[in-house]
Amino acid sequence: MSRRPGAREAAIAVATAIWVIALQRGPLSEGVITDVPLYRDVAAQIWGGAIPYRDFDLEYPPLAALLLSAADVPGLRYGFVFSALMLVSLLVVIVAVDGIARRLELGRGRRMAALAAVALSPLALGGLMETRYDLVLAAVLALTVWAAVAGRPTTAWSLLAVGVLLKLSPLLLVPALALHLRARGEGDVRGPVTGAAIVVAGFLPFVVVAPDGIVEMLRFHLERPLQIESTVAAYLLALHALADIPLTVVSSFGSQGLAGPGIPMLTAFSGAALVGLVGAIALVHGLRLQREVLSLRDCDRLFVTVAGATLLAAIGAAKVFSPQFLIWLLPVAFLITGRYGRWAFALSAAAIAMTAAYFPARYWDLVAFETLPIALLVARDGLVLAALAAAWPRRTAAATPAARRTG
Repeated sequence: MSRRPGAREAAIAVATAIWVIALQRGPLSEGVITDVPLYRDVAAQIWGGAIPYRDFDLEYPPLAALLLSAADVPGLRYGFVFSALMLVSLLVVIVAVDGIARRLELGRGRRMAALAAVALSPLALGGLMETRYDLVLAAVLALTVWAAVAGRPTTAWSLLAVGVLLKLSPLLLVPALALHLRARGEGDVRGPVTGAAIVVAGFLPFVVVAPDGIVEMLRFHLERPLQIESTVAAYLLALHALADIPLTVVSSFGSQGLAGPGIPMLTAFSGAALVGLVGAIALVHGLRLQREVLSLRDCDRLFVTVAGATLLAAIGAAKVFSPQFLIWLLPVAFLITGRYGRWAFALSAAAIAMTAAYFPARYWDLVAFETLPIALLVARDGLVLAALAAAWPRRTAAATPAARRTG
């Protein structure tokens, strides 16, 4: 006897329809600033026999090279195949979010809201979702969190390692995952050792054949200037609009950055703020686990909240805030529990929606220092910081409002 389609199936259908209709043929298909030509060039060089990092520079970790080359299928348009891969990744996120919500024992209404938010996200982020590979990273992160709350520690560490081989940012989740699995009694060394081995196996061949190229890839990220959409840059732009402080735009490292008096110091401050915030979140997480007696379900809820706060900090405090980074929030931002969990949901959704207000249509107006896109950017970055405040792992983070009223 077949069961009736549920919320997960409905979310998959809605996401697919939006992708096929709005992103491929509708207004969201127009005016896209795309990285697909860059990806296609990387794939062409690899299939032509070139070795990444040795024969050409690549800003991404090794697994990204494999992903980008996999989209180059003979007889099919590269952009079509890449878009299909991103759609599959979005559907994986939906399935994983549903699995996480069930493990957290969230109510049906909250679970449906989270699935709806993920399914509808292409309406806000538009072409960003099919022209960047961040959806693959989001899928890996979603599966990592699902494995962590489902009692599969080695799988969780392995998936996190895969994420690091796609982009370096998942390294920031290592403290949260380690503390969580230890609290669940699953903190043995096999998981971290397996994850570390996967990362080493991914990097080692290229370290051997192209050590300078790997160093250059790392240097690329360390030396990037203050990107124009980052939070610190947004408020410098606001000061420029209000008080005419001197700023100039420098196009380098594949994006637009800011230059002017004090910018190097503020760039260093941004990096310190990121490290400080992630460290503070981990400290609070550890203290909560040490001082309170939590059930497995509450440990899981706390972990999802900490993961959400960490990713919001990674986006809001870093010196680079490319708009596609908001895709990283899809696995956890809509599942945060606690007194302010619904605020974290609403503010994260608002930040995603606000991005669409200036990107891509007004992006070059932002680069030209026009007032409206600056105001929109300041508001967007402010929403991210507000969402971080709502997601902070305070004492009530492991409980739902209903649980607090009845318990």
